Amino acid sequence: MRLTKILRWSLGAALPLCFAVPAMAAETHGYVISWFATATHAADFATNCPENRNGGRTELTIRALIDIGYTREEALDMVKNAAVSTALPADVTKKMENRAIVNGKPQSIYNYPEAVHDPNLETVIGKFAYGFDLGGRTEANKFEDPDTRQKVDNQLWRAVGCTESFRAIPPVMPYPEELAWNLMIDTAPAWVFSITGDDLSKDGKVTVTLDRVTQHMERDASGNVLSNMTYVLEQGTRSHNVLQGEIKDGMLSITPAEIYLEGEMPYYSEIAIRNTHMRINTRNPDAKLVGYWGGYINWTRFIYMYTSRPGNNADSIGLYHALKRMADSDPDPKTGQNRYISTTWRMEATPAYIAKADGKIIASPAPRNTTVPEKVADASVRP
Repeated sequence: MRLTKILRWSLGAALPLCFAVPAMAAETHGYVISWFATATHAADFATNCPENRNGGRTELTIRALIDIGYTREEALDMVKNAAVSTALPADVTKKMENRAIVNGKPQSIYNYPEAVHDPNLETVIGKFAYGFDLGGRTEANKFEDPDTRQKVDNQLWRAVGCTESFRAIPPVMPYPEELAWNLMIDTAPAWVFSITGDDLSKDGKVTVTLDRVTQHMERDASGNVLSNMTYVLEQGTRSHNVLQGEIKDGMLSITPAEIYLEGEMPYYSEIAIRNTHMRINTRNPDAKLVGYWGGYINWTRFIYMYTSRPGNNADSIGLYHALKRMADSDPDPKTGQNRYISTTWRMEATPAYIAKADGKIIASPAPRNTTVPEKVADASVRP
């Protein structure tokens, strides 16, 4: 009797082990962020900016000359008589740049934009902008997303969209960002993006991870970012973000969260977004990710890329004041000035291998039925 009980107990304990189903191993696909810029919707400039009064480089020069005491007629004559519109006498050019007065002394407008009067740039009045409903309470400020037809908070686009350098239609970036991006990506550490899920060929819950790596992006002879290169994660960095997401009908979204990616000048010094939303197409034929990130950013950090140097067909001081006026979140408790502004970025990410510092591959650009090396001997060796 006692032996029978022991056998029954032993078999009962073993049965769950015999019939247990092994858990499905998750898969992780890796990408390097190969395109990142302010999301522009410039197809209908005449509707967005009917006055078209912000002008290009010539008009910016005329406005600066007026600021330092010339009449408009005198400024027009000076620009007309110059060999090119900006080839003015050196002393005049210096005076235009140092027209900010601080403690009674002339200073660079790029160092002291607050000390220069607001030129009151024209801002976008059109209906459409890319983005997300971030919960902004002012209905009059909201755009409509041209893809989703949902309400959108994107006051940064309202501030900058009438500026000539933002009249860009992808795959073209706004000119200052394109110039700085192409200078940065050949030397600065890249950002990587990975998606982890049970079966990434199907819809379902996923984990999204953003990181910075130790190498810059690799490009081909035409300047395009190469696919399937290996990037090694940077250790001990602030630029590590783990987000919960979902793929539905091939479109990736995330639970809104705060993200941070350390950047490099002359591009943005950081990508720091509050209440981050994402909408990314994961089913592109070339396996790239293409989509949008939206949220709130510190507008003074954003505009530094423009006020730290001349604006290349953009009125740096005008943009500074436009962003200040349009900022729509996080009021300063003392002044009431909003410190954050709603915005949207357009991004692309190219398939890549992602490895840890010891060479172990943790993300692959390919489906599981492709042979993937478990380890690379050296960070410089790429499958």
